[in-house]
Amino acid sequence: MEHPQSELAALWAEVLKSETPEGDADFFECGGTSLTAVHLAALIQERFHVSIDAIEVVTGRKLSVLSELLGERLAAAS
Repeated sequence: MEHPQSELAALWAEVLKSETPEGDADFFECGGTSLTAVHLAALIQERFHVSIDAIEVVTGRKLSVLSELLGERLAAAS
């Protein structure tokens, strides 16, 4: 998987029960909370088999930042 942003965006939309976000979307401005950050982190681990902690969702906030982090984790895992 070269660039996981579209799949991450789909998970984000599922967690927030919203439309699929764009690259600069902010998790908290889109309605995210600490609880939904935990849920998103769990779905990321389930779907991609790599770990992104809820704190990384909270501090990363933007879809583009989280996508980049996910890409790095996937590259390191392969």
